Order: sequence, then C-alpha cells, then structure tokens
Amino acid sequence: MTSNKTLLFTLAGACALPLSLSAQASELQIYGTFLPFVDHVKTSGATAPGLSPANGGATQVAASAYTGDLGNLPARNRITSGTSNLGFRGSYKVSEDLKIIWQIESAVSPDGDAPNSLTSRNSALGLEGSWGRVFFGNWDTPYKYPLLFVGALRGLNPFDNALTANPGFNVPGTTTQNGRANTSADAAFNRRQGNSIQYWSPVVNGFSGRIAYSVNEGKNTATTTLPSVSPDLWSALLSYKAGAFNISYGFERHNDYFGLAQLGGSAGATATNTGSKDVGHELVASYGFSTGTKVSAIVERLSYDSDDTVVGKVNHYERDAWYVLVQQRWGAHQLFGAYGKANAGSATLVGGGPVTTNGLGGAQWSAGYTYSLTKTADLYTSVYGMTNERSATYALFPPVGRVAPGASTTGFGLGILYTF
Repeated sequence: MTSNKTLLFTLAGACALPLSLSAQASELQIYGTFLPFVDHVKTSGATAPGLSPANGGATQVAASAYTGDLGNLPARNRITSGTSNLGFRGSYKVSEDLKIIWQIESAVSPDGDAPNSLTSRNSALGLEGSWGRVFFGNWDTPYKYPLLFVGALRGLNPFDNALTANPGFNVPGTTTQNGRANTSADAAFNRRQGNSIQYWSPVVNGFSGRIAYSVNEGKNTATTTLPSVSPDLWSALLSYKAGAFNISYGFERHNDYFGLAQLGGSAGATATNTGSKDVGHELVASYGFSTGTKVSAIVERLSYDSDDTVVGKVNHYERDAWYVLVQQRWGAHQLFGAYGKANAGSATLVGGGPVTTNGLGGAQWSAGYTYSLTKTADLYTSVYGMTNERSATYALFPPVGRVAPGASTTGFGLGILYTF
C-alpha cells in the first residue's frame, strides 16, 4: 500500500512538473484604462458664404464649403470615452536572452456609445532580447509614440493635442488603419498602423530608436485606365533621455496614400495622378523641474506631394505647427495649460498658376486641473478650444461633427480616470 502511494505521488509530481516549469517561464498581465469625460461643447463662427481665393479664401477650399451659421453645430452635452482600453499581455521565456512577447488590446466604451472589436488597439506578437524587440501587428507608429506623452493625463481626451500630426481639413486627430483607406484618415500622421513590422532598439547611453514598416498589401495591377500603386508606410524615431530631459526626432513617409486628395487636391490613383509622397518631421522635447513643473513642446512640418498632371490642380502642400504643454504638480494636485498653432502653409499648382492658402491656420488651447485619488485614479476637469481661421477646419478628438470652414470648437467638462 505504501509503495502504491509513493508511486502515485511520484506520477502526480511528474505530471505537475511541466506545468510548474511553464508557469515559471510565462508571464501574463491583465490591464486597462477607463477615462469617461462628460462635457458641454459647441462650434460657432463658421465663415459666411461668398468667400473665394480672389477675396481672401484658400485655393484648397471650394466656395460651396463656406456655409455661415448653417455650418455651426449646436451646443450639446456628451460623454466621451477617450482612449479607454482593456488589454492582455504576456511573454514566454525561451532562453536567457530570448522571450516570445504578445499583446492583445481592445478599445472599450464605458459610455456605451459603440461596440469595440478585439485587437482594435495595440496588438502584436514578437521576440525580445538584449538586442531589442521586433514584432508584427497593429501598433502606434514610432512617429506617434512621443506625442502620447505630451498630455496632462494617461490617455487622449477632447482637450489634448489634435493639432500636430494632422493638417486640418477635418482629418481625424488620431486613426487606426491597416493601409490606404481612401478617406480623410489617409492624410493623418497620428496613426496606429496595422500590417506593420516594428523594431525597437535597447537604450544605449540614453539613446534609443524605433522603426516601423507597414507593408504594401494594397498594391494593385495597372489597367488600361488606372495606374498601379503600392501604398506603404515607413516611420522612424530617434530618442535621447538624460534624467528629467527627453528629446525625440520622428520621421514618417506615406507612399501612394494620396493624402493631398483629402486636402483639396486631385483624386489619387488615377490616370492623371499616378503616385504620391506624404512626409512628416517632428521634434518633441520635455523637461521636468525639481519644483514639480514640467514643460513639453512639439514642432512639426507636414508635406504632401502628388504626381498630378492636370493643370491648375494642387500638387504640393506643406504646413508647420507647434504645441506647448505646461504642468505644475504639488502633492495630489496638478494644474495644466496648453497652446499650439498651425500656420496656413504653402501650396503649388500643376502648371505653376496662382495659389493661396489664406485662412488655413488654426490654434488649440486648454487649461485644467487634476486631483489624484490614488496612484491609479484621477479626477479631472478642463476648458478647451480649437480656433480656426476663416478657411481652416481643424477638429478636436473626438470631433463634435464635421467642422465648417472658420468654425471654432469650445467646451468644458469633468471626468474620472482609472488604470489597473
């Protein structure tokens, strides 16, 4: 009987051994962020009809777009969920210097506005070692990454930066796409990009880098009436950190995305517009003082070019922008204020005709207060606005609706944030 018990315990231990070893080699984490925000928001000041390039309008804006009061969106109360999310991440240790890593993250809507699909946010599978990290998936581009830290809270709210990485023209302040979508999102540089391969370097003497390539899955075959296009995306980031000082340079290029088609240019992927190149350059820096003050800044240039051959059509547009955030903390309290400005930019036409970008500039501002209930929970409030010049259509994220030229958005609200 004793020998049978001994054999039974030996077999049970042998069966449990692989499970024990597997548990030691594997890691699993469930995490999430919820940040519902209730606010009162409206747009006003839309430019009256009758404007044209000849009397102060912009070449890239059709005369019919100027609507006056009909374009103003009425004041309303709303609840937004910002970048609320629920995720699972883990790893499996293959050897002393190699791990399999994975993450599945989904957007969630505490306000109940919309259903969300699995892996709709940063999700990937890859490998990690002392040499860095490489993975395949749907992930924030390196260009977007430093922008995530120029915010008063852990997550994107209506009062956060939607001015940079965005040329206006009702282009979304942030987007998730797998490639060219033939919508206004094609012109956005604040991107979570699917069909991507990324490499992140280790930190060496304060320096680190990231590079991403989103494959040309949308490449097509030329026909008698349409060209072959090969839409892909390259994004890179070089960062340096020394104590409380951080600085990053980001570069991103979209080939055959035809972003200019969304900015008043000619339609893309046609016999008369066979290719395009959209490029972003940004410098993002921050410094935290011993007084609890932190200053963050962004400067940026976006440019859009197409191979359009139709005389009189816009084939180039570029604009510069900047944004500054100041935060002051003392104990559980924080005050913050931000201001940014995008200039009207410059453009050219096929054939070299006269062109104007009058009134395409915009500005964004916000001020607010947060109180930390714990290290993982904050109460917050803010007043904010996006001010458009007479032809501009910069929108906040999430937008109230489609913004008319010259219409400015203002709002104020109160929210709660919890992370786990």
